[in-house]
Amino acid sequence: MEVNLSIQNILDGHGVGISITGMVVVFAALALISTFIALLPAVLRIVNKIFPLGETPHALPRSSDSLENEVIAAIGLALHTEMGKHIPDK
Repeated sequence: MEVNLSIQNILDGHGVGISITGMVVVFAALALISTFIALLPAVLRIVNKIFPLGETPHALPRSSDSLENEVIAAIGLALHTEMGKHIPDK
């Protein structure tokens, strides 16, 4: 079995044209993506004017109850102690 590795095989199969077409398609896709990314902030400003977010959600109020904080700390300590029992020693 003889393998013929020559430039003539590429020319016969229109390899150069196919390669150039592929590069043009990839370049066009990358240019389109780049343009979309560049225009995205302007498009989002327009969309924000049409559909405003409205009222922003507020964070939960902080509890000043020290008893609640102590309970949370005790639960955390108990979990830490129990989880430490199940971890094998090195």
